[in-house]
Amino acid sequence: MSRGFNNKYLRFISQVTLALLSLPMRWVSYLVPTDKQIWVFGNTYGYKDNPKYVYEFLLRDKDPAVRPIWISKDKKHGNESGILGESYYYLSLKGLLYQYRASAALLATGMNDVAAFTLGNKKIIQLWHGVPIKKLLLDSIETSPIPPQFKLLNRLFFKLLKRKLNSYSMVCAVNGHNQRCLAKAFGIPIDIVNVTGMPRHDIILSSYVSNNTASSGKKRILYAPTWHASMKDARNWLLQVLSSDFMRYCDENDIAIDVSIHPLNKALAEENMLPHGTTLLECEDINEQLKHYDLLITDYSSIAFDFAILDRPVVFSCAEIDKYAAQRGIYEDFILLLKDQNVTGHALIEKVDGYLKGQRKAAPIYAYSELGNARSRVIEEVKKLV
Repeated sequence: MSRGFNNKYLRFISQVTLALLSLPMRWVSYLVPTDKQIWVFGNTYGYKDNPKYVYEFLLRDKDPAVRPIWISKDKKHGNESGILGESYYYLSLKGLLYQYRASAALLATGMNDVAAFTLGNKKIIQLWHGVPIKKLLLDSIETSPIPPQFKLLNRLFFKLLKRKLNSYSMVCAVNGHNQRCLAKAFGIPIDIVNVTGMPRHDIILSSYVSNNTASSGKKRILYAPTWHASMKDARNWLLQVLSSDFMRYCDENDIAIDVSIHPLNKALAEENMLPHGTTLLECEDINEQLKHYDLLITDYSSIAFDFAILDRPVVFSCAEIDKYAAQRGIYEDFILLLKDQNVTGHALIEKVDGYLKGQRKAAPIYAYSELGNARSRVIEEVKKLV
């Protein structure tokens, strides 16, 4: 059994066990009256991303109709000074009280961003965390922890998953294409998926530099690969992209390279695998750091679509696209994009050099019907629901 499968399997068993044990507490959620003004926000990965941005927007505007409360999954962060406004640990007495009483929960990854057993009586808003290149949820066999040969059990798993996903009152999208993709992945009617734009794009755009450069000094590249279920694959491809030839080119041209490791592959950083001359980017929220870079290199990560709104170049360098698509699943439209723009080896160096020297111009890679003011649109739509 692979490490990736083993972790997924254990996580599934843990989630099922916790769900069963918390059933009585979920029934309580149907009995507690909600307060229209209380909205709770959470993110399993910490105080970051789309829930944080909407939460802080409400704090800044002092909207009298909403009492925003941040729910932390980390006990030591429940009242940490870095979290603005009102915040509580999700299993504290006050945290539980406000989660039960809230009329809306705004999330980033899933229902476990807060105490899932408190969600029975409220509007659940999925802000999500990027434009998916990789297939997700009902679209991906990888979602199931059950080996594919057990077809009956897999059908049961996906049936139960679809029922759970139908609890969402609203899912946020950036355009019609993304709306259709998410409706299919979540197994929900398309009118539940609202084209509000993505709150993180408000933050990225607020740092936009009109002359389209990150700095007037040394050029800076961010390499941000997606997560790989196989640590061996993640390690091998990182070293192929950041090859000795590429590192020599960067050194000779005084180019700084930062590397952002996906949280699920953080062992790469712990193994000290990064080539000499690179710097590990360690930050609470990468969206707030994108403004510092002139160019992004990635593979299958949705960070490509976030960085591209700065009108700066995105370079795709992917390993074995067809194999990855067969194993992990990639949405068809993005397979064409990746194959068209993928570069490796010396071609990667040539493409990066052309962009940084101004011989190439960054071209749009995705169309946004709603760009900017996403936080305001999300808030208005949630108010309609509650």
